[in-house]
Amino acid sequence: MTNDQVCRSNMYGTTIAFSDANESITDGLVNFSVNLAELRSIQAQIHLISEEQKLDRKGITEGKNKLRAGLIVLAADAARKVATYARFSNNSTLLGEVSIKESDFKRYADSELIDYSQIIYNRAQSNVVLLRDYAITDETQTALLNAINEFKAFMPNPRLGKITKAQATKQLVELYKKGDIALANMDASVEIIRLTQPNFYAGYHAARKLILIRAGKLSLKMQVTDAETGEPVKGAIASIAPESDSKSVVEKKNVIEKKMADKGGANIKSLAPGTYLVTFRKAGYADQTVSISVSDGEMTILNVKLVKS
Repeated sequence: MTNDQVCRSNMYGTTIAFSDANESITDGLVNFSVNLAELRSIQAQIHLISEEQKLDRKGITEGKNKLRAGLIVLAADAARKVATYARFSNNSTLLGEVSIKESDFKRYADSELIDYSQIIYNRAQSNVVLLRDYAITDETQTALLNAINEFKAFMPNPRLGKITKAQATKQLVELYKKGDIALANMDASVEIIRLTQPNFYAGYHAARKLILIRAGKLSLKMQVTDAETGEPVKGAIASIAPESDSKSVVEKKNVIEKKMADKGGANIKSLAPGTYLVTFRKAGYADQTVSISVSDGEMTILNVKLVKS
């Protein structure tokens, strides 16, 4: 799941929990319960798919490699024994067919490994009675055949894992579309009691708030425009310092400076929670200082209009 999807899922869960805690109010709202049930079902499906996406695909490949290594050991061992029998019985044809070294088995592609292992099994099976003195038995043959079949069955799994993950991604997109529709319907129902249940209304929208957690914990998003024209102010400098430092000498290390890009915007990552003073400066404009509050895990958006001096 993407960061935005995780945030939306968390918001779905918070909204469901708040609605459940206020069932006495929501039960009387037109279509609210129906859409809440839909959202609850969607949230459960999202959790299931999320777990599927978290499955360790690397573990699937490691499992296949383990089976491959085991098959190589058994096939190479059987090949050595059958080759010894062929040599002592002067069976040059059989010797030519089974003279495969362990290093050969290791370099074979998966399909080749299965084919040559099957050849060794078949030749040994044809002479299994005569091979008992060479430690080829029904038990060793069964072990080799099982190893061939297990590896053969396991080979497609890594590819199937990738297909499953791709399908899960598409399913999530569709589920979030349906979830947003159910949520929008719930929002509409809540408007009925906006004035009669103000505390519930405020609480519902607080639970409904989507808190974006961006990669790198984006804390502050700034946009600077010209107060008169509305055009972006390129090159404006924002100086950001903890508000507590304004009462004393502000240390340079506590000040973050950011230059606005061509479209008048700039982002700050990983600001500690607290209150900050942000001062904007640009030649030809009056300085402007704004107080902002940054909360942990939330993104603060600051839009500033500079006035020409």
